[in-house]
Amino acid sequence: MTLIIGTASLSKQAAAYVINNPHETKNAFTVKKTDEAANILNLSGSKAIADLKDSLKGYDLTSISTRDLATIGSKLYESGLINESVASRFTSGTMAFDKNGQQTDKDTKFNAIAMFNQMLGDITQLGQAEPANLAQQGFKNSISSLVATNHAVNALAYFVTSAQSDLSVKERA
Repeated sequence: MTLIIGTASLSKQAAAYVINNPHETKNAFTVKKTDEAANILNLSGSKAIADLKDSLKGYDLTSISTRDLATIGSKLYESGLINESVASRFTSGTMAFDKNGQQTDKDTKFNAIAMFNQMLGDITQLGQAEPANLAQQGFKNSISSLVATNHAVNALAYFVTSAQSDLSVKERA
C-alpha cells in the first residue's frame, strides 16, 4: 500500500514591481556629461564610447522591457562594464514571476530610471524604519547594488539620449 500525502506547494508568483512615478526621467543619479557617464562605466577612449552608443541604438531606458534590459545587462557584464550585482538587477527587470518561479512579462515596457531609483528609496526607507537591518550585510549589499544600478542606468540613458555625434572623452596624460 502506498501512502500519498498531499501538501500545498508554495507559490513563487510575484507581481511586477509597481512604479509610483513612471514618468521620472531625472533624479539624483542623472548624468549630465560624457566624462561622468564614461567614468561610471569605466569606459576610456572615444571608440569605446562610440561602440557603446551604437549598441544602445533603439533603446529607451524610460520605456524598456525586461528582455531588452537583460540583453543590455548581459552585454555590459561580458564586456566588464558592470559588475554581477548590477547585471542581476538588469536581468531581473520588473521582478514579475509566475507560480513556478519563471519570469513573466518580459516584453512589458517600464521606466528603468524611475524603477531603480524608487527601489533604492524603498530599501533605504526600510532601513530607516528598521535600523537593525542597516547592520546586516545583505541589506548593505542591496543598497550598494541599487546605487551602482542607478549610476549605470543613468549613464546608459545619457549615451542613449545624447545628441552629440562626437562623444570623445578628455584623456589626461
